[in-house]
Parts: sequence; structure tokens; C-alpha cells
Amino acid sequence: LQDMGSIHLEGIEVMARIGLLEEELLAPQDLFVTVDLEYDFEMVRNTDELSHGIDYREVIAFVKKFATAYDGKMLERFAQVLAESLKDAFPVSKVSLCVDKPRYTGKLGLRKIRVQVEL
Repeated sequence: LQDMGSIHLEGIEVMARIGLLEEELLAPQDLFVTVDLEYDFEMVRNTDELSHGIDYREVIAFVKKFATAYDGKMLERFAQVLAESLKDAFPVSKVSLCVDKPRYTGKLGLRKIRVQVEL
């Protein structure tokens, strides 16, 4: 029986070149990424050793590096490829993430623009 749990990292601020408009592609823009990683806590719970768990700092650094290198148009693709990359890079059974794009919320009369994916 697995001892499943999850790590929730909310609002990782990153800069990425993403969008359809020329102004979006000229300069990186702020995105906020929230990540939930589900995995078996048994080893880390029993040993209290980081080597048996997931280091939050490594996840945050991974997300930031991914965003900096990303060059694309659609937020949906950004979210999907990031989720796939996280699942490949860390020993997790499930990845859920949200990406918030605040740049155009005011212009569109919205409080939030968010894409969510789950793998």
C-alpha cells in the first residue's frame, strides 16, 4: 500500500516569451505557475531524509529554467509540455499545474487568465 501525498507549490513567478501578439514575443512576460506533485511519501516519512523526497528548490529551479528557455505561442502548450517535463524529471505519479497569465487581464476585463493541466 502506497503512502501517497502531494506537494503544492503555488505562484512560482517565471518569465517567458509566449503569445500570439508581436508585443508578447518581443519581451518576456510574467507567468505564475502553481504545481501539485503527487508521489509516495513512505520513504521520506520513515527516514526524514531529503534524498528520499522531492526538493522544492529543484522543482522551482526546473520550472524557471523551462520557462526561460520556452519560445511558443499558446499557453495550453506551455502548460502541457511543462507538466510532461516535470513528470519525466521527478519521481511522481501525477502532475497537476496551473499557469496564470496576468498581462492582459485588465485589457480584457478579467480577474484571471489560467490554463490547467493534469497528467
